[in-house]
Amino acid sequence: MSRAHAWSVLAASVVGFSVASPPPGKVQLTIATLHAAALTTSRGAGDSLDAPFFVMSVIGPHAGARAVLPDGKPLSIRRDEALGARPLTELSLGDGDSVQVLLSVLENATERGADRLRAADGSKDAHRLSASERAERVTQLLAPFVDQGAHVLGSGSLLLTNEGGTIYWRSLECIASCKVVSAPPATPLATKAAQPSAATLELSGHGGTYHLALQARREP
Repeated sequence: MSRAHAWSVLAASVVGFSVASPPPGKVQLTIATLHAAALTTSRGAGDSLDAPFFVMSVIGPHAGARAVLPDGKPLSIRRDEALGARPLTELSLGDGDSVQVLLSVLENATERGADRLRAADGSKDAHRLSASERAERVTQLLAPFVDQGAHVLGSGSLLLTNEGGTIYWRSLECIASCKVVSAPPATPLATKAAQPSAATLELSGHGGTYHLALQARREP
């Protein structure tokens, strides 16, 4: 074989060789607790319970997802009571992906049909949404429930990124009627066997004071 022919074979081999992309990383988001330090303004005599529920929108590079939780028996909570842990959603992030999760807590809607949700489709530039754009999307999302008489306790947004195969919970920010009590750590998300990353929002809509603790953990 001539030297020129050998080089052509080598070049063809290099061109035909490709490194497989790492599989998408999966992340489990969990509502760790929802604690009612103060209930919302009473709707009438004898009203000593709130009926909270969650409205979520996931905006990412592949598709958008929307959900109302719980999808079964309604929740109820008394003053100074805390609801236990429950799954929020599972995310799949490929290398370079950024996923925004818009999460709101509401109280006492007469109807909670998930088909009535209003939300934009997924966006490749979710991490570039301005604060006003996030607020607008949440307003559109919650409009059917507010029209039914629901009270919005507060809304926040989570940003998760896959950076070269390492997944980070980059931010937890307030959209309406809330403040960040504790921010997510700057370290990468740990696997299921390790301690999950945690952060907390305080919600203050309609006279209530709620503490929403969230957790994120990378699935193996």
